[in-house]
Formats: sequence, structure tokens, C-alpha cells
Amino acid sequence: MSRPPVLASRRGSSIVEALTAMLLMIAVTGAALRTLVTLRHALTSVTTDAEIRETGRIARYALAQELRTGLAGIDWVAGTGDSVVVRAFRGTGVRCASVPQSQWVVRYAGLRQPNPAKDSVLVLAADGVWRVADLVRVRARPGACGDGAAGEVWELNPAVPEAVVGRIFERGSYHVATGAFRYRPGRGGRQPLTAQVLRTGAGAASGVSGHGTGLDLRLAVEKADGATTTDSVRVWPREAWP
Repeated sequence: MSRPPVLASRRGSSIVEALTAMLLMIAVTGAALRTLVTLRHALTSVTTDAEIRETGRIARYALAQELRTGLAGIDWVAGTGDSVVVRAFRGTGVRCASVPQSQWVVRYAGLRQPNPAKDSVLVLAADGVWRVADLVRVRARPGACGDGAAGEVWELNPAVPEAVVGRIFERGSYHVATGAFRYRPGRGGRQPLTAQVLRTGAGAASGVSGHGTGLDLRLAVEKADGATTTDSVRVWPREAWP
């Protein structure tokens, strides 16, 4: 028995509508995916550019601060093209009371508290000579510096007679290595201070090298199109000029 013409017509119309809806859905989904890919690429590009700029700022600032507080060839020395070894000064103590020869009371100010486990002291004595001593022990001595100011008792080895000023420092090094700008405290591992966006290693343009009282810092990055760009800057201590 044949189907009524009206039912056949309605069924054909429903199939056409379903196919049309499916085609529209495919088109909308394709457009949405293309938009998502475009946005993802744009976000990746913006994020990478931001990381590159941040890497440059961090590297320049860190090196400038270390150079500002030290002397070339004494407190910092450029390494083999990708590093610089530093006495990383972290604070200063000024004598404010007399105690036994191996100890002295200071008024301290710095980026962090002294740590005998990793710190040494660059000491200026009354004879005007700077000497390096190990920081053996630190203990608080409230009110020792007068005016209600907190004081600290430092024990040094070797003792420095009539010490006047002491500069706390840790030994460390900065590296442009393994794709990032890194800091290595003492004999520890090289800790990344930035994202891994640099081209480093043999034949790469990134690096840091000495130049008189300053440093030449080179940061090479690979762009999305495969091209490599290098940002070169000379970092000077604030007290020195080219």
C-alpha cells in the first residue's frame, strides 16, 4: 500500500531540515574551532612576549643590583661567557657597642636576616682595611644600640679587632643557561628566576660577559616565525659611568 502524498512530503521536508541543521552545526562548529585556535595562538604570543620582556627586566635589575654593591674583579667576576660569580651582599651591620674581641654588637639592616649556615662578613676594621670572616653565630640583643633599637651580637672567625662595619654576603653566581636566567646560591643548583624563553647553550647568542666595570648581557629569543632576535645591553654599577 502506498504512503499518502502528504505524509511523504512531510517526511522529505523533515530530512531536508535535519540535513540543513546538521550542515549549519558543522559550519558553526568549524568557525568556533578556528576562532579558538586563533585566540589560543594570540594568547600564546602575548604570554611569550610578556615572558620575554619580564626576563629582560629581571636579568638587568638583578645584575645591576649586584654590580652596584660590589667592585669588579673583587666582589664579582665574569665567568666563561654565560655566568658571573658574585659576593651577593644582603645587609650591613654597624657597630654600636663593645663586647669581647671575637664578638661585636651591631645595628643591622638588610634584605634578610644573617644566616651563619651560608653567610660570610666583609669587615671594615679601625685600621681602614677590609677583611673577610666567617659568621659563626648570631643572637639578638634587644636595646643594645640605644634608643630602644634592637641589636645583634655577631661572632666572627677569625676575630677582627675593633671592627666598625660588616657587610653580610653569600657566595653565588648568575647564569644564562638551560633556557632561562638563573641564580645559583653557593654550591646549590641553578634556580630559574625567569621563564625558559631564551636560546642558550653552545652556539647560542645568549650570554653574559665582563666589560671593564660593567657587564654585557645578551638575551636571544626565538620568535613564533622561527626568527631569532637578540637584546643586548650593557649593565653598569650606579656609581660607574661608561
